[in-house]
Amino acid sequence: MDTRRIETPWTTGRRWMLMGMTTTLFACGAGGDESPGNPEAGPQELESCAYVVAASTHMGSESWGSITFKNTGTNDIQNPQISFNVPSGVTCGEGPSGWTRLQGGTTCQYTSSSHLTIGVDTSYTFSYFTDSSTSFTATQVQVSAVRCASTADEKEGLTATQKTLAEALTRIWENNTPSLDVTLQAASHGALPYEAAMSEAKKWGLTTALSKAALYDAFIQHGEAGVRELLQRTHASLGVSGQAAPAVGPQGLSEDAWLRGFLEQRRDTLAADPEGRYAIDRVATYEKQRRRGNWELLTAVQNDVRARDCWNVAYPDSGFTVRKLNPDGSWSTPASYLYSCR
Repeated sequence: MDTRRIETPWTTGRRWMLMGMTTTLFACGAGGDESPGNPEAGPQELESCAYVVAASTHMGSESWGSITFKNTGTNDIQNPQISFNVPSGVTCGEGPSGWTRLQGGTTCQYTSSSHLTIGVDTSYTFSYFTDSSTSFTATQVQVSAVRCASTADEKEGLTATQKTLAEALTRIWENNTPSLDVTLQAASHGALPYEAAMSEAKKWGLTTALSKAALYDAFIQHGEAGVRELLQRTHASLGVSGQAAPAVGPQGLSEDAWLRGFLEQRRDTLAADPEGRYAIDRVATYEKQRRRGNWELLTAVQNDVRARDCWNVAYPDSGFTVRKLNPDGSWSTPASYLYSCR
């Protein structure tokens, strides 16, 4: 099995005070016309897409506020719908030209009817008025869309932010830096690592971002043939009958148990290789996130863990520089840390 480590050279519109950035998911649906009842989604099927939203403070002196969100998915967002809560007694006024308004109780909902398209990695600022002369912050902001242009394969993969974080981790292993300026390289020829990893995740019933990220990293380091051997050994060790897919769910196997088994097989593969053993801490970071339950990579990931911390064996120290990777794609080098698998 190939275990070698590849060596490579080391806003749109006016905004008020931003209240913070939150990574979340939104669903694709349709809006409706204004009525006194609660806002309801249209009859179209909902789909999940990725976005980042920043809610601004409503300025009571001007009765005006804005909401900015960024499309972090892999496809355009078409005809978005925005809903948010306002204080009791506040009435939302008209939105921008081309948007229809609906309010039910304290929930205000605006739907674009002007064929608005928000491109990938593009931000959009929505402005609105109310009858309130008091400043407040819109809460429970949700963004929907008539169309996210998502395909079945994309929905079964990683979101854009999850993929960015996963690749930043791999850049640490390959280049000792998560910088996006460094290109990832696969260990061997064959299927493209990301597509191959997502295909295997679907085949074996894996649904979490952490499992998919661990598979993706393994494809980059071990190559297609190496991962298939890892999978065979993982399923044999877990008693998967006849290597039949999917392994998780129908055969009574949890994803937690599957990932634990896969990481242990990868650990043993690296430990047995004269060169691969010096990259064994690569596996420990995924094990630490498994123990922490960071299944969707919604909290920061830090590689302040060694294989010896997780499995109480005197494995060699890989010597990777410790980095902190945030869900929004930013990263830093912590001034201090303690090695731990917890």
